[in-house]
Amino acid sequence: MKVLTNRNFALLWLGQAISNLGDVILGAALVLWIANDLGRGHSWAPVAVSGVFMAEYAPVAIIGPLAGVFVDRWSRRLTMLRTDGLRMALTGCLAWALAPTVPFFGELELPLGWQLGAVYTVVLLDQSCGQFFNPARLALIGDIVEPEDLARATSLSQATMGLSVILGPAIGSLLVFNLGIQWAVIADALSFGISFLTIALIRAPGEKRLESDHSSFSQDFRAGLRVLFGSRGLLAVLLASLLSMSAFGALNALAIFFVTDNLQAQPNLYGPLGTVLGLGAIAGALITGLIANRLGLPRLLWGATFALGLTTLLLARMSSVGPAFGLIFLVGATWIAVNVAVEPLVLRLTAREFVGRVTAVLTPAGSLASVLSAALAGSLVSTVLHGFRGTVFGLAFGPVDTFFCGIGALVLLGSTAVHLLMHDVRFLDEQPKPETPTLASPSGEQAETPDA
Repeated sequence: MKVLTNRNFALLWLGQAISNLGDVILGAALVLWIANDLGRGHSWAPVAVSGVFMAEYAPVAIIGPLAGVFVDRWSRRLTMLRTDGLRMALTGCLAWALAPTVPFFGELELPLGWQLGAVYTVVLLDQSCGQFFNPARLALIGDIVEPEDLARATSLSQATMGLSVILGPAIGSLLVFNLGIQWAVIADALSFGISFLTIALIRAPGEKRLESDHSSFSQDFRAGLRVLFGSRGLLAVLLASLLSMSAFGALNALAIFFVTDNLQAQPNLYGPLGTVLGLGAIAGALITGLIANRLGLPRLLWGATFALGLTTLLLARMSSVGPAFGLIFLVGATWIAVNVAVEPLVLRLTAREFVGRVTAVLTPAGSLASVLSAALAGSLVSTVLHGFRGTVFGLAFGPVDTFFCGIGALVLLGSTAVHLLMHDVRFLDEQPKPETPTLASPSGEQAETPDA
């Protein structure tokens, strides 16, 4: 890809590709280790596994929206270096805590409660660092990538993330069952080290950061909210993100029941279904990156949102494995297409000094929509829709496909609002610059005012 000829972005992409793979490896490894080793035969094992996800999400909800103020005040590159260094140290400590060796005493074994506590603490602190790292990463991309290359850069990052989601669990499983959980933790620590080195090699241009001498934290935070909610384009991005993450959350929560109840297939098809979804995301990211500039980011955003709603509706009506797998591929492709449009739009609709704050609100909002959608899907299918059977215009409906139809229709209708909000939106880099004032030269000719 042309964007990889940009040395700074190539370094950032490489480091993040490896770091993301390390994160997925560790996440999968921790779930397997707790469920099949630490908690095997114990009734508390499911609760212990859910504790990992709670530790991952809590910083997103609590720290995420606030971190953007600091990201805009600090150097983006230094913020990324410090958080990666801290995460490397944290995961290194966790690797030792899970198999501690003390001079003169040899190898020790911590009680189960201490081991779980160490895992939860490190995951919590790791994700807390991520709330500063991720907005800084996006802001840095805006500094080192030209506007016309932003969609390609985002598509490449999304494609490698999709590949990590496919490969990571398999690698994590091999490490846990053959070498031990500490080696999965070490792999993640090393991935942070590689990310640190690639970021250290980046030579970013001068950064325009928030001047905070005369404003409080609350004033800076409110200023970021005014930028987000005062822009029709950013509101469209927020709405599209909420809709796509809601669809994704519902799919994650109900996929296994869709396989067993709607497709009447064996539960072991759940794994391949996830793989097909990931392959669709990779293909969608690469294709979207190629056509984004020709199609236009506003049209891509609402078109991908519309296509996601439509494919979700069609998926709900599937009762055969083959067509269902084809549609799940398209769901993955259209869902990732929305994500590919989001980051370039944020960068081109937001002044650089506000990117951290806008991103720090958008990302947790999407995560919250996914969690709430998953919770709503699970609760409704288990209660109100449990045992539901109905027929509309000769079409039979059950619990899972009824919810899928509802979320698909919501996304489909929401795409209309996205389209209306994006109508005639102009990017900041396309708006005319103010004319440079001129001064009269001694000869009577007009001379341009020198730059300050």
